[in-house]
Amino acid sequence: RMANEARVFAEGPDNCLVRSFTVADGTAATLGALFVDGGADRTAVAHTAAVKKAVLGFATMSKEASDARTQIGLQRTGVVDAIADGYIETGDVVIAGQTTANRVQALSSGYISVYSFSFQVLGRALEHATDGNRVKIALALG
Repeated sequence: RMANEARVFAEGPDNCLVRSFTVADGTAATLGALFVDGGADRTAVAHTAAVKKAVLGFATMSKEASDARTQIGLQRTGVVDAIADGYIETGDVVIAGQTTANRVQALSSGYISVYSFSFQVLGRALEHATDGNRVKIALALG
């Protein structure tokens, strides 16, 4: 089990978009793990701290390493309960965490001028949260 997984389908699966992405057979994933662009078309890798890659979504299933499966479903719209990396206010634009894997953080003014962070936008916070606590995020990954 990894740490800081989000709760997917936080408001039910009916209004969510889940897309299938390719992962390496050796990839292990837990439900709610955050995935980012792996560099090839529709290829996903697990999020790590300070990675500057496009965010793809949260795993809607668990996957064992070397289980012969190379596809994983990632939630791209709807609401997730993610773990905050720092303080987040209601309405903040949220990006992938820069200091802790699988967490999310507010897009602060220091990041706005860095073009690469625009690819990490997940959506908007629906509530306040402090570091290490759950926060509802309305995903806008399409």
